[in-house]
Formats: sequence, structure tokens, C-alpha cells
Amino acid sequence: MGLTSEQVHWIGGGVFTGLAAALVLHETGAIGGRWPRYLLPVVFIVYGIENFIDPWIHGAAAPKDYAAETAQHLVQGAVMLAVGLVELLRARGRLEARAFGLVLPLGLLVFGGMFLFHAQHEAAAPAIVLTVQHRIFGATLAVAALAKAAAELGGEKAQAFRVAWLLPLLVFGLEMLLYTEGGAGMAGHGAAHGGH
Repeated sequence: MGLTSEQVHWIGGGVFTGLAAALVLHETGAIGGRWPRYLLPVVFIVYGIENFIDPWIHGAAAPKDYAAETAQHLVQGAVMLAVGLVELLRARGRLEARAFGLVLPLGLLVFGGMFLFHAQHEAAAPAIVLTVQHRIFGATLAVAALAKAAAELGGEKAQAFRVAWLLPLLVFGLEMLLYTEGGAGMAGHGAAHGGH
């Protein structure tokens, strides 16, 4: 497909932003119906598959030193796919035991943890910029995971957490939309200010 790493992050950011926004609207009663409960499983399943086919999505635009990241993406993909399947079964009423509610927070912790130790490929931006961005992703997902765990474990007393966990998920999507590797847009911006 020839998508750059930045473009893949931006697409993912748009998807997670849309997901979180739709779920907030559903949890607050602004949109009804049963269909919103299937959004999260579908997004997680698709995102899991995307991580498996990531090298194909990049094609010739794949970074040269991408092997370590590809291995991490396979782990992230497996986690996202497993969580998505469990959430799909929960949405259909097949897994009602309370313990299954903890699969999503655990998956978010693992997914976020991978960002904390994410391998970096060579890019126009300094490696520290890429590292900090990924660590912020990981920290944001950890907050979402803890809030979701509180929602699952707290029962009726934790009603606020049913919405609260979605806010860091929304922030994660926005962070992905702002992700940069110092591409052509930044290079031109820096060059334009070079003469000051």
C-alpha cells in the first residue's frame, strides 16, 4: 500500500478518536441502540489484523531498520485480536463472568507496555522525539486500563468510570493523530525558519 509510518499512526489515531467519541456518546445516552457495543470489538480485531499485515501496508515505504518493530507489532496484534474476540463474545452475551471484564484492561496494559519499550526506526526526527511520543502513548493507555479496571471491579459504585476510561482512550487517539517522525512538513517548516 505504500503508507508511511506517520500515515499509519494518523489513521490509527483517527480510528481510536472516533471509537472513543462514539462510545462516550453511547455511555452518556446521546446515541442509543445495540450497535455501539460492537464498535470496540470490531476496532480491536481490525487493529490486531492491521498489526499482522503492517509490513504489507508499508510496502516500499517501510523503514529500513524495521525488524524489531515488526516483531513488537505482531505481539500487539495478537493482544488486540484476543481482546477484540473476548469483547465480541461479551457483547453478544456469551461471556458473562466478571473475570472476562478484566481482559480489556489487561490488554490495554500490555498494549501500552509495548509502547513504553517500543523499538524505533531511523527517521528525520531525533530518536528521543519518537521515544517520548511512544512512552506518552503507553502512559495514556495505562491510565485508560486502570480506569476500565475500576469500572469493571467497582460495579454500580463505579458508574463514572464507565465514561472516564474512554477519555484517556480519546486522548490516545488524538496523540496518534499528532504523531510525527519529522517528515517533509516539518522539514519545510524548519527550513523556513532557518533564516531568522
